[in-house]
Amino acid sequence: MMVAVVTVFQSCTKNNSAVTPGNTSGLTAAIDSATAVYTSTVAGHEPGEYDSTQRVMLNKTIILAKGVVTGSFSQQQLNNAISNLNRAVAAYQSSVVENVSPLNLVAEWKFDGNADDATGNGHNGILKTGYVGSSATSAVDGGTLPTLVPDRFGRANMAYHFTNGATVDVPFSAAFNPQSFTISLWLSRDGTNANNYMVSFDRWNGYKFQLQGGNLLFLTVNTTVSDHDQDDGGPSITNPNVWTQVAVSYNAGTEKFYINGNLVSTETFAAGSLVPVPSTVDFTIGNELTESDYSLTNSNSPNYFYGGDYFIGSLSNIRFYNVALSDQDVHSIWSIESAP
Repeated sequence: MMVAVVTVFQSCTKNNSAVTPGNTSGLTAAIDSATAVYTSTVAGHEPGEYDSTQRVMLNKTIILAKGVVTGSFSQQQLNNAISNLNRAVAAYQSSVVENVSPLNLVAEWKFDGNADDATGNGHNGILKTGYVGSSATSAVDGGTLPTLVPDRFGRANMAYHFTNGATVDVPFSAAFNPQSFTISLWLSRDGTNANNYMVSFDRWNGYKFQLQGGNLLFLTVNTTVSDHDQDDGGPSITNPNVWTQVAVSYNAGTEKFYINGNLVSTETFAAGSLVPVPSTVDFTIGNELTESDYSLTNSNSPNYFYGGDYFIGSLSNIRFYNVALSDQDVHSIWSIESAP
């Protein structure tokens, strides 16, 4: 972008040959219009704000255009300056940060003091304790609720910490049974746990997003073709106690894994329809199931308790979409959420 600006304005530089000065009124009007756009907007990461690099470029272009107005330039050179200014304004306006696919955002749990759904769709979470133990016969209530802690910016009570089976239970909704989805969230793991469940809807009977023993992102989906498990096979969430944005999407046999807004792995397999989760099972954050959904006595039950599989660490800003977002959309979420 910077090269284009310089190139265009070089055509407006005076030379030793005589020129007939043009009418500057059009350029003056373009400058006033561009200045109004610049002064009425701000740079930032939130929806409605603008890319800081494009903002700097627009300001430089306005300054260059003002220099042309005060010089003796031909009408063609003035017209070139107007065109260049209009392009800079268009580029700046196109850099506005927009909400990502708001019509497809089923739920968003920001954890800003509570576990409510920020979308207004009513998928509010309920803080619950969960089972711990290595088997159904040793299962006991962990006695710990999710606790509010500072988020990645150090803001108090803007994230939840999970341990000992602590769970955010979201009552069942058919909205959590789409055929495509994207899950985005921020995590800070305490340590390494072979089954660090972050989001689960009936675990392997539906779908689940977790970290596995190597701290790789791991997604399971249950389709009419198979129960498919897949880790990202790429970079791991290396360091404990470090906030990281992660995301995963699924659509028709394709899983995509993201870390800090960047695509790190794409995995494909035989497509099939996602098997819908029954209305008797809730959507769960920080655990594989809520206590009320487990069976401790029937080993033939699809929800038999095989041992505590729950997240150990902190989570915040969890988004669930009913579409597989584009790579750019996932990067936009990271951009929006990477600044307070």
